[in-house]
Amino acid sequence: MMAAPCAANALTSDYISCKNAQKVWFVIQHYGGGGDTDITLGLQEATAVDGTGAAAVTETFPIWVDTDAGTSSDALVRQTDAASYKIDTGAGADCLLVFEWDPAKFSSGYDCIMVTDSGGNGSNIISVLALIENRYPSATPPTAITD
Repeated sequence: MMAAPCAANALTSDYISCKNAQKVWFVIQHYGGGGDTDITLGLQEATAVDGTGAAAVTETFPIWVDTDAGTSSDALVRQTDAASYKIDTGAGADCLLVFEWDPAKFSSGYDCIMVTDSGGNGSNIISVLALIENRYPSATPPTAITD
């Protein structure tokens, strides 16, 4: 887990190292608690898991979203590739979002990444999980939260 459930206006995601990653999917859950403040989510790259040299990712990446995750819907709908996604909490506060990150898209010298947010409401809850496809599968995958 990159970010345990927390207030949507106070997301603090861990950085993960993608040195051994073939692909990474970030699964972001947003639960509405009554506050209608939109939240924009994106990615930030760094040269180390402590955030050294942090910079916003400007490369676009595939995005899927279920804007009605609070009901019986489980349909993820492919969006246009972008470098961020804004959840319109007025249109549907309970949202499931998936970012697909290809480590080949890192800027030169970068290999760590985290999920960032802007906006959000303290009455709403957000969490982030990273699913990592390792480049070299093994019985005991390497940790991703250390360099």
